Amino acid sequence: MIQGLYLTHAELLWALPFVLAAGLLYLRRGKDRVLVASRTAVICLLIMALANPYMVASHMESSKRPRIIVLDDRTDSMAIFPSGVGEGLKDAISDSQIRVFSGNFTPLGEEIVRNAPQGDAILLVSDGYSNRGMGLEESLALARSSNVTVFALRMEPDRADSSVEISGTNTAVLGGDYPFTVIVRSAGGPPGGGLAVFADGERIYDQPLNGENTTSIKIPYAFRSVGSHILRAVISPAQDLHRANNEYQKAVYVVPKPNVLLITEGASSPLSDVLSELYGMTIEEELPKSLEGYKAVVLANRPFSPEMASLVDYVRDGGGLVVVGGMTSYELGGYLNSTLEQVLPVRSRPSTFKGGKTMVVVLDISGSMQQQVMGDGTPYLDYEKALALELLRSPEFSDYLVGVVVFGTKAYVVSGPMPLARSLPGLEEKIVSLWPSGTEETHMDDGMNLAWDMLNSSTGEGEIILFSDGRLTEDVFLGSKEMLVRMDVNTTLIQVQAFLNAPSKLRSLAEATGSRFFAATYPSSLTVHSGEIQTTEDEAEQIESATGYGLSVLTANHYITSGLNLSANITGFNDVTPRPGAQRLVVMADGKPVLTSWRYGLGRVVSLSTDDGNRWASSLYSAENSVVISSSVNWAIGDPRPEGERIDAPDAWEGSPAEITITSNSPPSVQGQSLQVERVGDSMYRTVLPAPIAGIYHLGEFSLAVNYPIELWDVGYNKELEKQILAFGGKVLSPDEARRSLVIEARKSSERMVQVRESRRDILLLLALAIFLLEVVHRRLKEVRRKPSPRRP
Repeated sequence: MIQGLYLTHAELLWALPFVLAAGLLYLRRGKDRVLVASRTAVICLLIMALANPYMVASHMESSKRPRIIVLDDRTDSMAIFPSGVGEGLKDAISDSQIRVFSGNFTPLGEEIVRNAPQGDAILLVSDGYSNRGMGLEESLALARSSNVTVFALRMEPDRADSSVEISGTNTAVLGGDYPFTVIVRSAGGPPGGGLAVFADGERIYDQPLNGENTTSIKIPYAFRSVGSHILRAVISPAQDLHRANNEYQKAVYVVPKPNVLLITEGASSPLSDVLSELYGMTIEEELPKSLEGYKAVVLANRPFSPEMASLVDYVRDGGGLVVVGGMTSYELGGYLNSTLEQVLPVRSRPSTFKGGKTMVVVLDISGSMQQQVMGDGTPYLDYEKALALELLRSPEFSDYLVGVVVFGTKAYVVSGPMPLARSLPGLEEKIVSLWPSGTEETHMDDGMNLAWDMLNSSTGEGEIILFSDGRLTEDVFLGSKEMLVRMDVNTTLIQVQAFLNAPSKLRSLAEATGSRFFAATYPSSLTVHSGEIQTTEDEAEQIESATGYGLSVLTANHYITSGLNLSANITGFNDVTPRPGAQRLVVMADGKPVLTSWRYGLGRVVSLSTDDGNRWASSLYSAENSVVISSSVNWAIGDPRPEGERIDAPDAWEGSPAEITITSNSPPSVQGQSLQVERVGDSMYRTVLPAPIAGIYHLGEFSLAVNYPIELWDVGYNKELEKQILAFGGKVLSPDEARRSLVIEARKSSERMVQVRESRRDILLLLALAIFLLEVVHRRLKEVRRKPSPRRP
């Protein structure tokens, strides 16, 4: 078979042996062998033509006159920006159309998807905030998959505006610390003025605002009675366009202290002291037969016993469990392979960690990677994909967060950092489906820039592993060199090559920047050993000195560790290993977990692999650090409200439907509202406020706060918009740049590699026709020769 030749209906070729066999049979028996041979050849050629042989040809396509859609956002939040910008660009840009949307919310993602089929490029004239419907990143990906590039206009406000918000839970515990955060956002200049916060009308905070555009102020408060309470934050900026978003209200429902069961030997410990202040606590030495009425169980330094098997059902049905270590717990208490261990987020065996790094894999998908082939015809790109998949499947990286970036003519993000343990199948599928982007140009520096942005947005250490054939222009080489030096990130450059010592600039780049270099020669496999985290002797002495092992927050976006400033050391710990799917929240310097969490069934489980403060971890229970203990128990409890009547509703926005779920023995009513209440379950009801106005709504003893329209929540220009636009192949332009070069940029972005099937059946049909005609001519000539000449009279 000819290399690169394919058949649409290959099964038809099975008829060829039968036709050839019949032809040979007639050749032996028949007299007119030329006729039999020619007709056999013609039939064979017709069968081959019916099988439709074709070859795949690739070529670049682009739109010479790209259709540009100017998507003009005229929602309320855009009032702080200069007006008429969209109309002006529409008039200045050839072959452009304008699409306008307005209102008190911004469905930016949906507008992009709706208008993508109508053009080759979209220019966003918007503040970049999408607060309704499809997310912006998802819509950009869909537009890109349709070969539509989205550009954005860089805008500066010419008027000032500020908004205020109260961030916190809607439930608090009586007498417990209720830390909430007031967030003030400003655009067009510092807000100035002051911030006042009220609890049930009582002023609890009153300070001037600083000069920052975004200010977050954490305010602790303790409610003194159960029931609904109203927090209210008011700002008084010096200059402000919208007054509606200068006030924010939050309804908080205060419940009695939840009942917590502490299983421990001995009644006194720093742990019991912390818990007794915050919860209705019961202390037992052994687990009772019934756990009814307890929101959470705290198991402190207790060895495994058969009675603990009841905790499995307790947690599965929604109970909370916090397991605190010690000298008779975890690996020292017989937890390994026990029924209790199956609900824990850790295994009771030693663990070895390298810090839970973030790794970004950068792949070269330029046209040269597909055009260059190995000795057996395998494209460089296929070999590169195989190497990348081998790398990701290595157990060495199972604890990493992994992201993937590709580059060719342009660079874009394939996948953001995700735990490799649960994202590997999806990453493999995405890598296998990669296809060359653009021409042979290799903009490696753009790919590394995206990788750097990805690492900057991640916590902890990071490294970059880059695959390429090393065909770099001098400008790209110098740009990549400058980027690597500036990043100062552990980087491994892997050259994909067909033979040893193939010419490449990657080795020179590695030598110039101190990066590691590895030459992968087809068809060898890849073995990359990530350097282990080493500590110097001085660091080791500091870690293992009398102060103990230092602790640090690894995952800062979890409820337990959000805003946590931890300054604790421990002198001992239980050596455990997190399970796949568990989250390490607090770790030691070598990455060993101290605080780990996960969900089991309907319940939540927290593992604290140090003790109750009597021997190893006294500083963890000090006044400045004990919030990690209370936050762990609060998270395990989940909803502290007692069983019975309750309401579940997030903070609502004026003009936006607010869905309310109510648990009640009888149908509830909403004061001042005529709403349809739908029963959706046993003692469970649902209702919707279709378009509420700002204010406080009462549902029995519960309250719901409705604030200003969501459109006025985020103010100014979205700083994250540029990263999102660049990640999907677009650019952010100033108004002057858009007028001068948007058409050119749109034409470049519309370039794509197109594969076209080029049928070869015409050649076969022409050949069959030629054979047939030759046979006819041959037969006629033969007949003419045999015909006798007419006699003359």
